[in-house]
Amino acid sequence: MTYNKILAGDIGGSHISVASFKKSGQATELIEIKRIPVDSKESKDNILASWNRLFKELAGSDNEILLGLAMPAPFDYENGICWIKDQGKFLNLYGLDLKREISESNPIKKDNIKFVNDAEAFLLGESTYGEGKGCEKLMGITLGSGLGTSFKIYDSFKDAALWSAPFKEGIAEDYLGTAWFVNWAKTNMNIKISGVKELTKDLKIIDKSRPAFREFSSNLADFISIYDQKYDFDKIILGGNITKASFLFYKDLLEALKKNGCQKPVCISKLGEKSAFYGVLASIMETKKTSFQH
Repeated sequence: MTYNKILAGDIGGSHISVASFKKSGQATELIEIKRIPVDSKESKDNILASWNRLFKELAGSDNEILLGLAMPAPFDYENGICWIKDQGKFLNLYGLDLKREISESNPIKKDNIKFVNDAEAFLLGESTYGEGKGCEKLMGITLGSGLGTSFKIYDSFKDAALWSAPFKEGIAEDYLGTAWFVNWAKTNMNIKISGVKELTKDLKIIDKSRPAFREFSSNLADFISIYDQKYDFDKIILGGNITKASFLFYKDLLEALKKNGCQKPVCISKLGEKSAFYGVLASIMETKKTSFQH
């Protein structure tokens, strides 16, 4: 596998973020990060055009690129085939060979394109460089347009795929993703929002939306408690765009967990989207001990 530059990306339901890395002695140095909004409900051509524009911008004149992308499940990570169809996003990418699509539009060889699970990438990055350092058993939860979950059990990392797990009167993602807030705002505030950020834009809206965050924190505590009772984690790490509003639900979450009998440390990722980049890079380099400068 020959390359001069590494691009590590994180693809979500509303964006794509890509970091550019280069070798620096025995380490791999982070050069820059770029993020653009991408509506995952758009057409195939529009989604791929946005992705490819960013890849080309970061690749520059270099034609020896290694590209790693963190992608939500269900997905054939080895072959690069998207099988997402029941989560309200990327419907127009269903069944596509994304390795071929990307390679044909960029100076990147198909064999130099790798896909990894986004939840696993998040937790691998956090375990190596973030809040999970030194922990043997971790639960990672990414809260965004969808719900991502991953476990570290000793040396093994895996996508827990709990988004569709039965929970309350539906599935977990019904209560812990952006759509829950969208529905709450429509029902209780008679406003239309596209994301949680809109509930935090001014004090008046924050005040009106506090009941939503209290209910969300209770739901999240119940969800965490179910799996901590089963696996007895050392720590739970939260990431994703919804955690940017953690000042509205974190304290209530800890109190709800305590009521449930769970007093494990719950941390908000300080690396932010960098955790996914580091996890992607470690995964595609096929080592958990890659050295980074960050």
